[in-house]
Amino acid sequence: MDTDGEVVAVVLCGGLGTRLGAMTQTQPKPMMNVAGRPFIERVLDNLVEQEVSKIVLAVSYLREVIQGHFGSSYRGIPIEYSVEDQPLGTGGAIVNAVRQLSLEQSHLLVVNGDSYCEFDLNSMVKQLPDTDIVMVTKYLHDTGRYGSAQIDPEGTITGFVEKKQSRSGYINAGIYLLNASLLAACSLEKFSFEVTFLEEAASRNINIIAHISDSYFIDIGVVDDYMLANEYFKQHDSIAH
Repeated sequence: MDTDGEVVAVVLCGGLGTRLGAMTQTQPKPMMNVAGRPFIERVLDNLVEQEVSKIVLAVSYLREVIQGHFGSSYRGIPIEYSVEDQPLGTGGAIVNAVRQLSLEQSHLLVVNGDSYCEFDLNSMVKQLPDTDIVMVTKYLHDTGRYGSAQIDPEGTITGFVEKKQSRSGYINAGIYLLNASLLAACSLEKFSFEVTFLEEAASRNINIIAHISDSYFIDIGVVDDYMLANEYFKQHDSIAH
């Protein structure tokens, strides 16, 4: 990777997965079987191919399942764990990882363990000197479940449109590149990164640049999309082999 500083990937794995009902009673959502493999392995494959220097799994609910499966490395990339005694929200999980593992001087690539979208980390690294956060966005014909990002002609994200408005546009794909120092001094313990840092970015003098992905995007947080992910990766894996 063409960057002066190594990139540490923080994978958010602490959610309860309540919308999936019984399917997440004995396993955390990222460990759910999708086309024969734990879904999170597909997320980590993407990180390995992007040549991150280390993977941090931010774990809470049923964390022993994830820790027991992966241990201390995946495909040659070292793994460390940031443990939350109770779920801290996406923002709290990132801050907790920075503090527990002394990542204050690192470039952080934050991804969700229950969603998949490919991106170009080299290009994102090149964008970072000009902004505080590089956020991966993905065009969808219906953004109703996710809300959408407003992007100006220069690629700066100027605001967000709330969920449940059915319209086409660019969604936040849940992948961010930032300097850990942006969060190191945060006084909050439990909070949403999306709401507290992204939606309030202007008032916090935080600049966000969009990195547009043309990849397939899926979030397995609801049953219908979990089933769609199974179908997609079955076809994807058969073509790959």
